[in-house]
Amino acid sequence: MKQTRFIPIGVCGLKVREAGEGEQSRTIEGTPIVFGVRSVNLTPWSESRAVYEVLEKGCITPELLQRSDVILNLNHNSNVTNVLGRFRNTDKDTLQLTLNEDNMECRCDMPHTNNANDTLELMRRGDITGMSFAFSDDYQDSENGVSYERTDEKTEDGKEVWLRHVKRITGLYDVSIVTHPAYEQTSVGTREASDEIDKAIDAQLKREIDFKNQETEEQRKAREDKEREERELEEQAEKARVMLTQRLRSQRRHLEEKFK
Repeated sequence: MKQTRFIPIGVCGLKVREAGEGEQSRTIEGTPIVFGVRSVNLTPWSESRAVYEVLEKGCITPELLQRSDVILNLNHNSNVTNVLGRFRNTDKDTLQLTLNEDNMECRCDMPHTNNANDTLELMRRGDITGMSFAFSDDYQDSENGVSYERTDEKTEDGKEVWLRHVKRITGLYDVSIVTHPAYEQTSVGTREASDEIDKAIDAQLKREIDFKNQETEEQRKAREDKEREERELEEQAEKARVMLTQRLRSQRRHLEEKFK
């Protein structure tokens, strides 16, 4: 399932690189992916919980990056006029991606196109709000792909706070310069993604309940096995007591007959 995440300008640090004296730079730099920090609430429609995503360190591997084809575009629109750069791990890449321990950085020499020129001007004016990236994760693998954690926190309106831990990203598609992040909270696709996250948490809670019930069943079986072993020991002890009593009685009768 392809997803997008918004990184505000204060976190991604998107900027036009400084140029030499008398020059105007066309190189932009930013950090579109940051590990170990909480995202915005991914389930704004949920009545019972707020879910924040954390991309764990190592969720993007060097191997994944090496085989990726990543486009730098505007608002996740990859029409020709909105493409600003491309990374394919070749010597002809116009977009550079650098994977670090805590983040992934990008750098691009902007093309001489109308949209690139407009974007540079908007960045210099401060009208750009941040960056975003599109990816897919291994959400079906709850152990090594994606897991959900219920915290002890509550939102101001009393909702449970959950964390969505992304441990493995399976696809990286684009990094995007974003003019407004509001679409993240209003698009149909995001509503569907929110509902899917709620369903995944409900499924995890059901698995936990089933596991507890299974654990109780195992404990019951262990108790019954122990009780059966104790009964068998008692029966064996009773048999031994009866046999000893019979032997003593037999010996007593023998002695009585001998000394008559």
